Amino acid sequence: MGLADPDDRAEIVQSRAEKHVRDVAFVLRCSGAATVSFMLGQAVGLPHPVWAAMSGIIVSQERLGETRDATVSRLLGTLVGVAIAVTVGTLTTPLGIAIAAKVAMSVGLAAAVARLYPPLRVCMWTCPIVFLTGDPESSYLLVGVYRGTEVLLGGITGALLHVMAEAVIRRIFDHGRQ
Repeated sequence: MGLADPDDRAEIVQSRAEKHVRDVAFVLRCSGAATVSFMLGQAVGLPHPVWAAMSGIIVSQERLGETRDATVSRLLGTLVGVAIAVTVGTLTTPLGIAIAAKVAMSVGLAAAVARLYPPLRVCMWTCPIVFLTGDPESSYLLVGVYRGTEVLLGGITGALLHVMAEAVIRRIFDHGRQ
C-alpha cells in the first residue's frame, strides 16, 4: 500500500481545516447574531429586542443560500402575520372580543396562508406575538410595527454576519487553492 499523493494529502488537510473553520464560524455567527441584534434593538429603543435576537438566530443556517431563504421567508411571513393580527385586532376590538378569540381567528387565517405557502409559516406565530406583547395603551398597528421591526433587524443582522463570515472563509481557503 503506497503513500497518497502529496497534493491529495494537502487537499484532505485543507478540506478538514475548512470544515472546522466553518463549524467555528457557525457558532460565532449564531452567538453574534443574537447578541448584536439584541444590542441594536436596545440601542434604537425597541420594546422587545428579544425578538430581534431570536430572529438573528433563526435565520442563521449552514449554507449562505439557506440563510438567504430563511431570512426572506421569515421577513415575508412576519409581514403577513403582522397584517393579519393588526387587521383582526382592529376589526374585533370595538366588538369587545377577547384576546384568546383574536388569537384563534388570526392564527386560523395565518394557518390558511401557511398551508398555501409553507415558507411563510412564521405568520402563524407572529399573530399571537402581536396580541400577547402589546399593552392596552398601544394600538395593534404600533405593536405590529415594533414586532416587524424587531424581526427585520434580527434577520438582516443574522444574514449580514453570514455574508461576512462566508467572505472571510472564501478568501482564506480560495487563496490557499491558488
